[in-house]
Amino acid sequence: MTNRIRKIVENIKNLYKGRFLPDEPMRLHTTMKVGGNADLFVEPEDVFSLALVISECKKNSVDFFILGGGSNLIVSDEGFCGVIISMNAFSSIKFENGIVVCGSGVETNRAVEFFAENGILGMESFAGLPGTCGGACYMNARCYSNDISSKIEFVEYLDLENFDENSYKFLEKHIKMYHNNKDCAQWAYKHSPFMEKSAVITKVAFKAEKCQPEKASELKAACESFIQDRERKGHFKAPSSGSVFKNNRDFGEPSGRLIDEAGLKGAKIGGAQIAPWHGNIIINAGNATCSDIKKLVRLAQEKVKERTGFMLECEVVFV
Repeated sequence: MTNRIRKIVENIKNLYKGRFLPDEPMRLHTTMKVGGNADLFVEPEDVFSLALVISECKKNSVDFFILGGGSNLIVSDEGFCGVIISMNAFSSIKFENGIVVCGSGVETNRAVEFFAENGILGMESFAGLPGTCGGACYMNARCYSNDISSKIEFVEYLDLENFDENSYKFLEKHIKMYHNNKDCAQWAYKHSPFMEKSAVITKVAFKAEKCQPEKASELKAACESFIQDRERKGHFKAPSSGSVFKNNRDFGEPSGRLIDEAGLKGAKIGGAQIAPWHGNIIINAGNATCSDIKKLVRLAQEKVKERTGFMLECEVVFV
């Protein structure tokens, strides 16, 4: 652990609530199961502790990265030089005043189950989606033609604009609310307004429409049908980060089809492989590295561009 990281731990340990894990393997925290170690992995339990860590990182000029469920993330083989801040402990979920309010660390699939168990409509197509509600909001996750932005009522976030080493003492100035407007141009395909902000999502509130009691079993069956469809498509066969590339609506054809037509289905570099069952999924076929995955990404981009003139755009995030 570097001196700057030690200083962060020492300075906040008496006020901070949550876990500290020095030199933590990031392969344990991503669905692709690759990545070196983070200098420090923290899991704050409340907004104050979250703000405290960020303030101390800024004070000591230490890089930090906000981690959701790790389902869209591929970490460098060298690891992360700085602090990984996991939102996993922001895990509350409740139904009140006609909305479902989820901590940003709530697993998306757990939120879907909560909807189904309470007879609430609207989230069926997100059943089986890996990752967290905060991450799904940040990426504007899209499942079966449904954008999650259409389900969001409001978002609570920690505003990091003008956030400095003492900002944790004045949290009321930095906790903001984003009230969603379905016509807002800031939401787009795989894009949210939070990609344009310096912010950390802490809560996501979803619209909640109760179904008729006699329809509750149909609601649960619908959720199960989406999970089964994901299983048939091989989403859970091997460690992966889901779709690697965005689909470009202007171009027309899905990225997976373009990769298939370029003859790359099943292509393998090291321990990474383009899934034999889906061109837009790269899997960890055994001891894959970030380097292996990046090489496959470049191969797919080059071959598709040679064939079509179209450059595939990554959906997954490399850090």
